[in-house]
Amino acid sequence: MNLRNLVYFSFILFSAFLILSCENNDVDAATIDELYCSNATFSATPTGGSSFVGTASIPYSGGNGASYEKGNAITSNGVNGLSATLEAGTLTNGDGTITYTISGTPETNGTATFEINFGDEDCTLSLTVDASSASISTLTASDTLTSGKEGVSYSDAITINYTGGNGGSYDSLKVASTGVEGLVATIPAGKLANGAGTLACTVSGNPASSGTAIFELGFGGQTLAFNFRVGAQTVSTATDTVKINYSGTSASFSNYFKDDGVSVSVSGGDVTVTSTNTTKEVVYVLSGTSTNGSFKIYSDYKFNLTLNSVSITNSDGPAINIQSSKNASVYVRGTNTLVDGTTYATSTEDQKGTLFSEGQLNFGGSGTVNITGNNKHGIVSDDYVKVSGPSIKVSSAVKDAIHANDYFVLESGTVNLTATSNGIEVEEGYATINGGTLTISSVEDGLVTSYEDEDTSILPDIAVYGGTINISTTGEKANAFKSEGKTTISTSGTVTLTVSGKGSKGIKSGGNFSLTSGTVKATTTGAAFYDTDDADIAAPAGVNCDGNLTISGGTLTVTSTGSGAKGITVDGTAAISGGTTTISATGADFTYNSANTSEAKGFKSDGAFSMTNGTLNIAAKDDGLKSDVSVTISNGTVTISQSTEGIEAPKVTIAGGTVNVTASDDGINTTYGTVVGGTESNDGSQLTITGGVVVVTASKDAIDSNGNFLISGGTLVLYGSEEGLDINGNFLVNGGTLISGGPSSNMAHAMSTSSTQVSMFIKSSSVLSSSSMLHIEDASGNSIINYKPRGNAGVFYVSSPSLTKGTSYKIYFGGSYSGGSYMGSSSSWGAYTGGTYSSGGATLKSSPTTSSSSNVNSISF
Repeated sequence: MNLRNLVYFSFILFSAFLILSCENNDVDAATIDELYCSNATFSATPTGGSSFVGTASIPYSGGNGASYEKGNAITSNGVNGLSATLEAGTLTNGDGTITYTISGTPETNGTATFEINFGDEDCTLSLTVDASSASISTLTASDTLTSGKEGVSYSDAITINYTGGNGGSYDSLKVASTGVEGLVATIPAGKLANGAGTLACTVSGNPASSGTAIFELGFGGQTLAFNFRVGAQTVSTATDTVKINYSGTSASFSNYFKDDGVSVSVSGGDVTVTSTNTTKEVVYVLSGTSTNGSFKIYSDYKFNLTLNSVSITNSDGPAINIQSSKNASVYVRGTNTLVDGTTYATSTEDQKGTLFSEGQLNFGGSGTVNITGNNKHGIVSDDYVKVSGPSIKVSSAVKDAIHANDYFVLESGTVNLTATSNGIEVEEGYATINGGTLTISSVEDGLVTSYEDEDTSILPDIAVYGGTINISTTGEKANAFKSEGKTTISTSGTVTLTVSGKGSKGIKSGGNFSLTSGTVKATTTGAAFYDTDDADIAAPAGVNCDGNLTISGGTLTVTSTGSGAKGITVDGTAAISGGTTTISATGADFTYNSANTSEAKGFKSDGAFSMTNGTLNIAAKDDGLKSDVSVTISNGTVTISQSTEGIEAPKVTIAGGTVNVTASDDGINTTYGTVVGGTESNDGSQLTITGGVVVVTASKDAIDSNGNFLISGGTLVLYGSEEGLDINGNFLVNGGTLISGGPSSNMAHAMSTSSTQVSMFIKSSSVLSSSSMLHIEDASGNSIINYKPRGNAGVFYVSSPSLTKGTSYKIYFGGSYSGGSYMGSSSSWGAYTGGTYSSGGATLKSSPTTSSSSNVNSISF
C-alpha cells in the first residue's frame, strides 16, 4: 500500500470513528426540545377521598432517541395525596409522548398539579380531581386474603363492609400494592346503599418478591388498610449439580457443568469455582468437613449454593467467599458450621466476614447453619440478605453478626445472633421482619439501619409485620432498634427489647414511629451521662422518636429505671388513637451541673400531644405527661398514678374520656415556663375542659394554671393539699361539673364573674376531714354534690348544671353514702355517684340562697 492510499484509508477510519462517537454521544442522555404538559391526556379522572391509579401521557418534540430510566415520585400540589412517577422508556427521534403513572388518594376535589422536569425541560402538569358523590361513615374488612407466593400469579377477593352510605354512585377504583409490588386491588364501579352495605374487592397480579403486600384503600372519604403475606420461592437441589466434598485438609468434586462454562480448582482444602454460564442457575452442593479450607466462587449468573451438613473452618480467610454480584440462593440442609480465621491473608478483593457475598444472599431450606466471626462480621452482603426458613446462628462476631448494604428481610425461620458490635446493620437501606424468630445479643445496636447521607431515594426504615423479636443490648448509647428513617410496628407477634448501657434506648427512630398492633416491651436500666463529644446529656429512653409518633393499636410497655431515664420522648408531635401504652420511669434525677440535668419523665413531646382513644398509664418520678406545645385528650383513658407534675403544657384541652392524675407537685399545670420565685401574672397559657371525667389529686395544686381556665362540659373532681385550684388569669365556669377541695388559703379566689353557670365558692372556718364528706342538696332534698376530700379541706369550688339562680340549698359536712361508686375510677376519695346519701350524723353548715343576678356565689361559714 503506497503512502497516498495509506493516508486515504486512515482518513476513512477516523471519519467513521468520529461519526460513531457523535452518535453515541447523542444518546448518552435523553433530551427533547419542548415538553407540552397542557396537551397531556389522562387514562382516568380521580375522585376526592378515593384511591386512584392512572397514567398521564405528555407530548414532546425534538426527542433524540435515547433511553431513560424510571423516575422518582413527584408529590402533588393544590390537591394533596397523589404522586406522579415517570415510567422507563425510549424517546423517538422527533415527536412522541412520555408516560407518568399517577397514584394515591386525593384529599379533596380540585386541581392537582405536578412540577415535571424531563430532558432539561420543565412544565406544570394539571389533573382535575372530581368531587365524590359517594360518602360513607366507616370502612372495615370482614375477611382476610389468602397467602401468595413470590413470582406466582395471584387472585383472591375480600369483602369490605361500610356504614353510613349516602346512595351515591362511584367509579371503579384501583390501588397498587406496597411492600410487595406487582399486585392491584380493584373495586368495580357501582352505587352505594343508603346506610350499611358491602364492596367486592379483587386482588390480582404477580408478586414481585416475598414479604407483606399492603393496600391503603381510600373510598368515600374513609380509609382502610389491609395486607397479606407473600411467601418466598421454594429452592430445591437438582440432580445436575456441582458436588464438592470436604475431608480434613483436602476436597474433591464432581462437575456436571464442566463443558458448560463451569470450572472447579482445588488447592488443599480451598475450592475455587469460576462460572461463565449465563443460562442455567447452577446448583453447588457442599458437604463433608474441612479443618482448613474454603469455598470461593466467581459467577456471571445467579446460582444456588446448598449447604448439605458441611463444616468449613478457614484459618486465613472467609469460610465462604462469593465474589459474584449475582443472586446466591443459599439452601440450608442439615446442620452446618462455618468458621473464619482471626487474621486474613492479604487480598485485593473484599472479604469482610465468615460468609461473604458481593451480591444478594437468599437463605432458604429448613436446616441449621452455625457461624463464628473471628475476624470481622459473621454474614456479609454488599447487596441484601433475606432469610426464609432455616435456622441461622452467629454464636460470636468481632463486628456485626449480619451486615448488609441494601436491606435485610426475615420472612420465616430462626435467626439467633451474638456480636460485640451490632446484631444486624444495614448500611444503605431498610430492615423488615415479616415472620420467624429474631434473637439478638449485642454490645452496640441490636438492629440498625444506619444510612445518614443525602440520597432521599434510600429509606433507612425498620418495619415489623410479624414474627417474634428478642433483642438485648449493653453498650454505651446502644439501641435495640435504631432507624435513621421511620420505624413501623404492625404485627400480631411480640417485640421484647432490653437495654442496659448508659444513654441507651429501646427504640431510636430518626424519623416517625408508628405502632398499630403487636405486643412491644422496652426495658432500660442504663443511666444518663454527660457526653463530652456532643456537649449534652445522653439520657436513656424506652422510645426516642426524632419525628412524629403515632400509636393506634397494640400494647406498648416501657420500663425505665436508670438515673435520668425517660419513658417516651418525641421531637415532633405525638398522637394516640388506640391500644394500651404503659410507662414506668422511676430512675433518680441525673445532674451534671446546674445547667445540665435529666429527670425521669414518663411521656415527653416537644410537639403537640393528642389522644383520641386507647389507654395510657404512666408512673414517673418526674413529669407524667409533658408537651412543649399542647396536650389534647378527646377520648380514651389516661391514668397517671405517680408523677411530680402530672400533665404540663402551655395549652391543655380535655374533651372526653377519663383522666386520673396523682402528683407530688401540681396535678395539671398550664404554663409557658417557670419563673424563678413564682408569679401570679397571667402568662397566656390555657386549660380547657369541655367533656370527659377528670380526677386529680396533688400534694400542691390540683390545677395550677399560670394563664386561663375554662370549664364548659364534663366533670372535674379535684383535691390539692395546698389548693384545689390556683388560677392566675380568667377563671370561667360555663358548664360541666366542678368539685374541688383543699385547705384554707389566702391565695384561693372565686370564679370570674363573667362565668355563665351558677357556681359556689365556699370557705369554711372549720376543716372537713378526709374521713367525712361535703354534701349539697336542694330544698327538695335532691343531691347536687357528694364529695369526700383526699385530705383536710376548708376551701371548695362547686359548680353544676343542677345549680340555679335564686334557689335555696343546704350544705352539710358529714353524713353517709351507701351504694354507688366514685366517679372516674378514683379510689377512697372523690365524688360519689349512683348511690344514696343519708344526713344522719351530719352537720348542716349553711342554708344559702343563690344570687338571682350573679352566677358566682361566695359562701363562708
